[in-house]
Formats: sequence, C-alpha cells, structure tokens
Amino acid sequence: MYADAVARIAESVFPILYLNTEDNLAGVCGTGFFVGDGGLLLTSDHVMASPPPGSTVYFYGRAPDEVCDPAVEIEHVWSDPSQDLYLGRVPRDYLRPAELSHEPVRPGDSVCLSGYPMADVEISPQGSLVGSVRRHWQPTFAIDAMQVVIQGRTYDGYIVEHACYPGMSGAPVFDMQGKVRGLVGANLTRTIPALPDELPTVVPNGVVIDVEHIRGFLEASGSWPSRVAEAHEARS
Repeated sequence: MYADAVARIAESVFPILYLNTEDNLAGVCGTGFFVGDGGLLLTSDHVMASPPPGSTVYFYGRAPDEVCDPAVEIEHVWSDPSQDLYLGRVPRDYLRPAELSHEPVRPGDSVCLSGYPMADVEISPQGSLVGSVRRHWQPTFAIDAMQVVIQGRTYDGYIVEHACYPGMSGAPVFDMQGKVRGLVGANLTRTIPALPDELPTVVPNGVVIDVEHIRGFLEASGSWPSRVAEAHEARS
C-alpha cells in the first residue's frame, strides 16, 4: 500500500547522528529530511538540543544505503523552540527535497510515520562509527486535530493511532503519494481509569505537527521556498 510512497520519501530522509570523541559517545538523536535545494533540511528543535554537551551533530548520508565520507556537520539556519522546529543546512552530499502537500489531514486519513528508532551506534577503537541503523515505517491514521503543550513546546497538528519511538522525532509523516503531511513531534500519553478488578489502560499516541504549521515556519525563516520548493508549488 505504501511501497511506492516509501521509495519516494526514502530519497529525502536521513538519521541525525551525534559524536562526542572526548567522552567516546555516539548515537542517533533523531531524524531529518530535506525541504529545499542547497542542502536545506528540517527536523525537531529538541532533536538538535538532545545530544550530550560537547557533541557535534552530523549528516552521514542516506544511511544505511548511502553513507557520505567524511560526514557533514549540520549548520543552523533558523529555529523556533516554542514550536519544536529546526531548519538546518549541509553544504554537500545532500539529498533530494521532499514535497510538502497542500492538503490538510482529516480524521480518518491514512498516513505513514517514519524515522530511525532502535539504532545501535558506537565509536570503534579505530575512531570510526560502527553499529546498526535502520529505517522504520509505520502506517497509521489520524485520530483528531490536536494542540498540546509538552515540556513547554506547543504542538499544532493532529494525533495518530500509533506511538512514535525514540529516534523518530523530526521525521516526515507522509501520504500514499509520498508527500509530506506533517512532522513527528512527540507522544501524548493518557490513562483510562481502571474499572473494578482491572488495571488502568495507558494509551500512547503520536503527536504530528501539521504541514500548515511547517509551511508557516519555513516561510518565516526567509530561506524558503527554495527553487526546488517553488517548482513543487507550481506543479501543485
């Protein structure tokens, strides 16, 4: 059902890795995707703020299929911590930009989550990165529109049936045409009180920042739309 869309969006998505050689630490802190020509990329602000102090954040290519060597440090372009959005750039080896949809997501619409959860990365004795990094795809559907504040960040968008795993933050949420319909933001966990002789039910749902707020953030940055984005806009 999503095979063609996955093949399309996979050309734009990548893991965000951090490296701290002084403390011998490395890992995947989240996911990003390209939104413009010249290496313009989008992810969550908390992804870029999460690595241990002293770490540098890198783009290693379209892992695990294509790895760029040497890795490229991600440069800051624009960010809004209150919306948990971060616009960055890499100067080389960047990927094809994803296309943003113009259609709002409605309750019941089918979308697909993505990202790089469950990565296992470490620094080898030779100083290189070794481990396992794999993409994850999770078809789901939108439950309802939602505005929620989590850890001081306001997420405007919608909640989906499935929860998001660590490492998926910042990843695109896309439709069957491979167009971006949102960005993985956070999880909202609620508890249904227990009935007599039963345990409480914990319900985790993924929170997605919708494409309307993504587009507004990108336009406010002054760095978007790019030439590629304008071409997508003209075709839409």
